Amino acid sequence: MILTHSLKTFRDSWRAYAGAVVALAGGTALIGLAVNLLGALDATADGVTAQVRAQVDDLGSIFGFVAGISLFMAMFVVAGTFGFVVATRRRELGLLRLIGATPWQVRMLLLGEAAVVAVAGTVSGMALATVLTPVAFAVLHGIGLAPVVLTVPGPEAAWAVAGSLGGGVALLGAWRAGGRAGRTQPAEAFRAAVLERRRPGVVQALVALTALAALVGSAVSATQMTLLSALLTGMLLPVLAVIGLNAVGGLVYPALAGLVGRGVAERDPAARLARDHVRTSVRMTTAVAAPVVAISALAGSMLLAVGATADWTEGADRAALTAPLVAQVPSGPGAARAAGAARAADVPGVATADARRAVPAQLGRSGRVEAEVVDVATVTGTRSLRALRGSLDDLRGPAVAVTEAFVSDVGARVGDTRTLHLGGTSTKVTIAAVVPDAPDLWADVLVPDDLPGAAAAARPTGTVFVVPDDDADVTAVTTALRGTGAEVETADAWVRRVADEDRQMNTLVLWVMLGPAGGYAAIGAVNAVLIGSTQRRRQLRTARLLGATPAQVRRAAVWETGFTGAAALLVGGAITAYVGWLVRQAVVREVPDAPLTIPWLPLTGIAVACVVVVVAAAVAGARTAARD
Repeated sequence: MILTHSLKTFRDSWRAYAGAVVALAGGTALIGLAVNLLGALDATADGVTAQVRAQVDDLGSIFGFVAGISLFMAMFVVAGTFGFVVATRRRELGLLRLIGATPWQVRMLLLGEAAVVAVAGTVSGMALATVLTPVAFAVLHGIGLAPVVLTVPGPEAAWAVAGSLGGGVALLGAWRAGGRAGRTQPAEAFRAAVLERRRPGVVQALVALTALAALVGSAVSATQMTLLSALLTGMLLPVLAVIGLNAVGGLVYPALAGLVGRGVAERDPAARLARDHVRTSVRMTTAVAAPVVAISALAGSMLLAVGATADWTEGADRAALTAPLVAQVPSGPGAARAAGAARAADVPGVATADARRAVPAQLGRSGRVEAEVVDVATVTGTRSLRALRGSLDDLRGPAVAVTEAFVSDVGARVGDTRTLHLGGTSTKVTIAAVVPDAPDLWADVLVPDDLPGAAAAARPTGTVFVVPDDDADVTAVTTALRGTGAEVETADAWVRRVADEDRQMNTLVLWVMLGPAGGYAAIGAVNAVLIGSTQRRRQLRTARLLGATPAQVRRAAVWETGFTGAAALLVGGAITAYVGWLVRQAVVREVPDAPLTIPWLPLTGIAVACVVVVVAAAVAGARTAARD
């Protein structure tokens, strides 16, 4: 009975739920793509090397992260939609209570509508994922991100994971609104107007206090955090801050939006009306601000955190790299690269030519990794390799060294014995030392070249660190190296180029990851404006009766969305700046001479994207106001 009534009310109010269905379908489709991408490894029998598997695993992680953010944004849309539905239907719900419906039945009515939204969104998303998976695999192979053509796995796993997550997001987003609907009193059937509540409840206050405590705690411990801890904190804090702000959004966003519009309100009657609206229309102001704050805070914080990692890497590379020249041997088969490295070593005036050599390996249960075969004495002289724990003197024979990142991921200690799978052989090795992280200078697992079979299995990467003789002319050595066909750079130029390439790639990945979230933010803001406008039709008509022109009414709608969007950008910018400061403290603590690079262009792009979201909501509000 309740479900039948839920279907009828959904059919009558489908326009209000359209945004929630679209957002949920998009998030479910991305989840399905991520599951299919990971499942493709087992379905693809040929060509799946360790490197290919690592690339596909990374792509699956990226898609999974995108899907997680998308579902997080979809929850905002669903929660905002059902919050407005309860507010606009209070008289209807009160009438149901008046004729005998229990609070539980009213709540189940709303959750039934949420179930309909969940079914519509997840079924559409799963169908979209099924259709797009082969297209996405072809595109990934075409642009070189997937070295082999991946085989599309069966859809069962994607349907199960995506369907359960999508349905859970829909029901979770509507749960709080269902509780408010269940608390509707029969007297609401006789009310012509509703005073929106500003004061947060006990649960909302506790959530906000928890978020505030996390922010204060991170500020107090900022100078003691490692870079990894700061990065993890910087990724989680924006999410926690957004949730905490939404819990008390009825107090924060209307007050801040009114403050933003204070100066303009003195000059334009339409702006003054808009300022009064943002201060009193608590639900609509909060619903428009929340997605803008979420996308600006999440995108900006991640951008600064990833940029800080590149700054740390660049500073660490400059501090460790002692070889003044870096030669890049032309790409080709392993034998050609080995010959190129040998020619570089034979150039007159070259004292040391340290050629990097990589080999696929597996250390214990770590999974397949790219290890590096090293001559300890040479690497110590050219790249300042040193031991944080243990001793490099013990890195010989059946021994390996690992980085701190490897230790954090796998949990290894100096003196542990592990099985090293290398070049088709397995050897018991001892972890002799833990070395600093330097992704551009050495791998996470270092194997001595006197380990049996290591040198034969290794392949040159093409990078050679060159130290000239003390009395050699560096310019002449550089010219001679270029005569061998190698590209030669100074150490500073090489470090700068590698760091810039990392920053560009990180920025590109972030745009790909956060692009769908921007679409959900636009859906959420426009949806909030459209649904909220239905609540104030009588207000707009009264304003017209009192002499407001259609242009003034439209301008008021634009000003209102503009004030709210500006306030949301200020809040998102403040969260971004705090995360940037927090991560920077960890960077300079570990690498005091690390450069400070602020990605102004990508940050401006995020601000422009948020402005586009706000403009879309403003246009929707103006069109609705014009019709009324």
